[in-house]
Amino acid sequence: MYGTCLFCESTTERDFVALRPQETRCDSKRTNRTEKSFGLGGFGLNDFLLPFVEGRKASGVFSPKAMIIASVATAILVSIQTNLRIVLLLGFLIVACGVASRTRWRPVISLAARFEVLVLFWVVMVPFMYGSTVLATISLPFGRFQIYLEGLTLGFMLTLRMSLIVLLFVGTLSHMALSDFVGAMYGLRLPMPVIGSLLIMLRYVPQLVNERRVMHESQLLRGLGGAARSVQIRSVGFLIGTTIDRGFDRSTVVYDSMVLRGLGKQFRPSGTGFHRSDTLLLGVVLLLASILCGILPIPVQVF
Repeated sequence: MYGTCLFCESTTERDFVALRPQETRCDSKRTNRTEKSFGLGGFGLNDFLLPFVEGRKASGVFSPKAMIIASVATAILVSIQTNLRIVLLLGFLIVACGVASRTRWRPVISLAARFEVLVLFWVVMVPFMYGSTVLATISLPFGRFQIYLEGLTLGFMLTLRMSLIVLLFVGTLSHMALSDFVGAMYGLRLPMPVIGSLLIMLRYVPQLVNERRVMHESQLLRGLGGAARSVQIRSVGFLIGTTIDRGFDRSTVVYDSMVLRGLGKQFRPSGTGFHRSDTLLLGVVLLLASILCGILPIPVQVF
C-alpha cells in the first residue's frame, strides 16, 4: 500500500506503522493540538478562522443572505443599548435562538473567547480614563492611577455588548458553509476587494499561525530551547519572515491559476437569493427593533 521500503521489497500497512510508531503518534497529537488551538475540531475545515459548517448538512430554513442581514441588524440593536437589562434580554434571546437552532456551543464559545482577548484589550483602560467618581486609587512607583465608577460601568457595558456581538456572528456563521458565506457576500453586492480581503484573513491567518507553530516545535525538538534568548528571538523573526514569504508565494500561484480560469474577465459570480421563510426571520428582527426604538407602543421600562 505504501510502496517499496529501503529495508524490504514490499511493506504492508502493519509493517509501516511498526517502523514509524513514534512519528505516527506525533502527527496525530499535532493534528489534535492544532484543531484544539483554534476550537475547530470536528468542523472539517481546520484551516479557516471561523467555524463554517463544512462536512455537515447546513440549515436550509433561512438563506445565508437573510441570516447575515438579521445578524447585522441585531448587532446594531445590541450596540446602541445603554440599559443593562435590555442588553441582558437581547443576550438571552440570542442564546435561546442558538439553542433552538441546535448550535454547537463548545467550538463556538471556544472561538468567540479568543476574540474576547481583543475586546478586553480595548476596554481595559476605560475605568482609568473616564468618569468623575473615584472608586479606588492604585499607587505605583511612577504615578497614581484612579479607577472611576463611571468608567468601570462603561467598560462593563462595552465588554458585554461586544461579547454578545461576537457570539452572535460566530454562532450565525457556524450554520452556513464557506460557499454560502461567499455567495451571500456576492448577493449583498460587497466590493470584490472586500470579499477577497475577508477570504485572505479567514484562510491565511490560521495557516500562517499553524505553520509557524509547527516549525517552532521542530526547532524545540532540535534543542533551540537551550539557546540564548537573543538567538531564540532571532529565530522567531526568521520563522515569521519565512512563513509570510511562503504564504505570499502560495497566494501568487493561486491568483495566477484563478486568472487563467477567467477571474476578472468582466465576470461577477451570482450571489444566493432569498427564501420565503426569510420574511419570518426579518420580520422578527424588525418587530424587535420597533419595540426597542419605541415605534410600537409597548413599554420597554418593564424590562
